[in-house]
Amino acid sequence: MIDSYTRAFAKLRSDAVPSRWGAATMGRAPHKPLLLLSILDLIAQGQIQTNVIVPNADLLDVFDLYWVKVMGREREGNLAMPFFHLRSEGFWHLIALPGQDALLSSARQIRSLRDLRAAVLGASLDRNLFQLLTQPHSRDDLRRVLIERYFAPETRPLLVEAGQIAQDSFTYSRELLDRTRGVFRIEEAPDADEGFRSESRSAAFRRVMVQAYAHTCAACGIRLLTPEGRTAVAAAHIVPWSHSHNDDPRNGLALCGLHHWAFDQGMITVTPAHQLAVSPAVADDAGAAPIRDLGGRAIHLPADARLRPATEALRWHGRNIFRADESWRAG
Repeated sequence: MIDSYTRAFAKLRSDAVPSRWGAATMGRAPHKPLLLLSILDLIAQGQIQTNVIVPNADLLDVFDLYWVKVMGREREGNLAMPFFHLRSEGFWHLIALPGQDALLSSARQIRSLRDLRAAVLGASLDRNLFQLLTQPHSRDDLRRVLIERYFAPETRPLLVEAGQIAQDSFTYSRELLDRTRGVFRIEEAPDADEGFRSESRSAAFRRVMVQAYAHTCAACGIRLLTPEGRTAVAAAHIVPWSHSHNDDPRNGLALCGLHHWAFDQGMITVTPAHQLAVSPAVADDAGAAPIRDLGGRAIHLPADARLRPATEALRWHGRNIFRADESWRAG
């Protein structure tokens, strides 16, 4: 049974103009094999447990990880294109949302994740293929086909590394959520993250925080995603990781770029009452008004109370990072 899918995986249709794609991908567009590698990883991690593959944030994160490893950051990947065009391979079946069947059958391409999500619930694989992918040996055989068929020898170690980072990041994400059941400590035990490389830790912390805050900046409330599904917010440590080595979600916030910078620079802080305070160092002029106007506002908090910022971490930031006057510190 696996032989037919080995052949199918080795003959994916893709753009094959060497001048467009280069030697790393053997002159072919890498979108389809990278998407399939991402799906194999999510099945291996138990993130996909049924034969419905949803174009969600987890899939986008793993796809982006592979893309950056192979293609770099200069050229942005697009998950929607291979998700749609894999339908031509025979083993991939798009599941239309109610009322979208006619649009989906007539569409020649879908270029953004927003448009894809408006048209499909997800996709399913041939039942036999999905069963094969739930078995580690078969999954590894098909992974090997994708890596060796579509990527140059010098690129293949990067794909193996990306797969390991993805695996470790999901493991670490689960560990971070488990930590919230215990007592919060400013400084984590020295071996708490032992065995996890920095890329896996960063990806896990980001995933947990962005999902906890539902892609919303805790400071200003902005929630903005590109049509490709990329979010405007990032994960910020309250007590810097360089000091605490602490990725506990209670030592984190989701912040947009401006407010992440302002928080790290001590221009704003969050009080134990979950209100924003603005440093007197912020200039009293029109250009700084968007920051000054934050003073006294309540922050946006996760719905899950276990993931809300720890009082101890907020106090530490207020005393050690926030640019306050002495009267504020004394209070």
